[in-house]
Amino acid sequence: MESTLENKDVAINTNGKGAPLGNNNNKRGKLFYDALRVALIQEDRAKLRKITEKLVKAAEDGEAWAIKEIIDRVDGKAIQGTEISGADGTPFKMVVAWER
Repeated sequence: MESTLENKDVAINTNGKGAPLGNNNNKRGKLFYDALRVALIQEDRAKLRKITEKLVKAAEDGEAWAIKEIIDRVDGKAIQGTEISGADGTPFKMVVAWER
């Protein structure tokens, strides 16, 4: 049995980043991001500073969502642990079989 990873009949040309050539999915959603970025940095970044000041003020006033947002931006989001187990709570056993 031939492994799907070893199938030499399928060739995908990539751009060096893992995506097939011609795949423009990474550009989706960038239109809004780009427009928002332009709006925030106009007029010497005054809008961005105003929004940032409001966020900091909300955190100072004890707003939990604002405190969390600032911590996530400064320190990065906390890593979520994921545990996978069977219905009875015991860990799964991994079995690897290779055929040639």
